[in-house]
Amino acid sequence: EKVLKGISFEVKKGETKVIIGPSGTGKSTLLRCVNRLTIPDAGRIWLDGIEITHPKTDINKARQSIGMVFQDF
Repeated sequence: EKVLKGISFEVKKGETKVIIGPSGTGKSTLLRCVNRLTIPDAGRIWLDGIEITHPKTDINKARQSIGMVFQDF
């Protein structure tokens, strides 16, 4: 069963987005995909004009502009 489908959003420079919802609805999975800790089965994720889901993307460089706090921190 797919956890995420039909997801599309944009975060502009200086904006903060909050992702909320009930347990088990894919919030952590979405953020893990954005940070490429999980590779999505389909679709693409773009960050500053760079497709971060592309295997040749330097994800460490891309992660310099992403912040994530794990819930178990």
